[in-house]
Order: sequence, then structure tokens, then C-alpha cells
Amino acid sequence: MGEFKGFDPNGFMLLEMNKFNDSRDFYESVKEDIKRMSVVPMRQLCSDLSKELYAIDSKMNLIPTKMVSRVRRDTRYSKNKEMYRANLWCMFMRDKHQWENFPCMWFEFYPGGYSYGVAMFRFDATGLAAFRRKLTEKPEEFRKALKGVEITGAELYLDSFKKDKPDIDKVDKDLRLFYNAKNFGFTYYSKDMSKLIDGSIKEELTYAVRAFTPMYKYLSEITDELVAKGE
Repeated sequence: MGEFKGFDPNGFMLLEMNKFNDSRDFYESVKEDIKRMSVVPMRQLCSDLSKELYAIDSKMNLIPTKMVSRVRRDTRYSKNKEMYRANLWCMFMRDKHQWENFPCMWFEFYPGGYSYGVAMFRFDATGLAAFRRKLTEKPEEFRKALKGVEITGAELYLDSFKKDKPDIDKVDKDLRLFYNAKNFGFTYYSKDMSKLIDGSIKEELTYAVRAFTPMYKYLSEITDELVAKGE
């Protein structure tokens, strides 16, 4: 697979047109152009980042064709029956069919902008309990991970339990928001599409991935500890 050189700007417009038409016939007529201008460059970007990502987590799924989203939506379980999307994303994470309670990093572009971030992907009750335990035992490690995320300008989003956990006083006040979280993540947003076109987004993502690494590792270590314990 060739090296990433940037996205063709016409590809963004074509994705929007395809979504607007919402027609299988129209999609078939532009499918190869969408692949050439958007899907293949996204896969090339994933491939170029794979060495960096492997060094972070050797268990991460790094097959470009499996990292990049599909243009055709799966509408089986959705009230939204639109067949196609105008955005594309790639996920930097372990195989969701083989792992539970693991984090992810990602990159996405959509009409008029792009974003990337790091987050808990899906932590169940066991995973959240393990996270709270680790937050109690290794608060400074988490604070260092937070600093790494903050330097990218990524914004926090967090979903909390309605009631505080009974033992929330075990952690310092600055960490209680996270202790009481159902899930959380950090996302950086930009409207500067020129970086996608000239290819400089690769350098920006490389920087972001390195900054996100302490947070990703903090969360993925929970996964590994649970697996080692057979939980």
C-alpha cells in the first residue's frame, strides 16, 4: 500500500453527494471514485501510523482495511435508514470481538472538519470497578496521562453516574469526576481541511498519538490486568 500523500478535496464533496442522493444506483456509479479519493488514502494513513501504534500496543488491530469505516451504513438496528454516510473514520484499538474493557484512539473527517481523540471504548461494570481501583492506587500516573492529553487541546467529554459512588472520598477531589464516570474521552476538533489535503494531518496525528499514549496505556493496562486475573 502506497504512502499517504493527502486526500483529494473532491472526495469530500462526493461523499456528501452520495449521502444526499441515498441511492444504491448512484453509489455504484461513484463507488470507485470514493474509494480512490477517500477510502484508500485513509487506509494509507492508517498504514503509515501502524509502526507507531504497534509500539504502543502490539495487540492493536493494525489491518488498514479493518481499521477504516465503511461508506455504507448498517441500518439494521437504527431508526435512521439513510444508507450512506458523508464521514469516514479509522479506529486505533484492539479487535472489539476478542477484547472487553479496552480503550481506543481514532481519527475522523466529516463535512467541514475533522477530529481525533482517545477514550474508554467500552468498559463494563467490572472494567469500571478496576479503573476506580487503579485511580485510587495510581492517581499521579493518571494525572500525568491527563497532562499529555491536555497539551493537544482535546476536550473532555464524560458521562457520570447520577449518584456518587459510596467510596468516592477515597480519591482526591480533582479526580472524583473521573472516579464517578460511566465513560469518558477526549476529542480534538478542527475545521482546517487543508491539513487533510496537503497530507500534514499525518504529522499532527503522529504528535497526538504520542501525547495520548500515557492515557491509552493507563486504560489498556486495566484490560491486561483483568485478563491476567481471568475476570
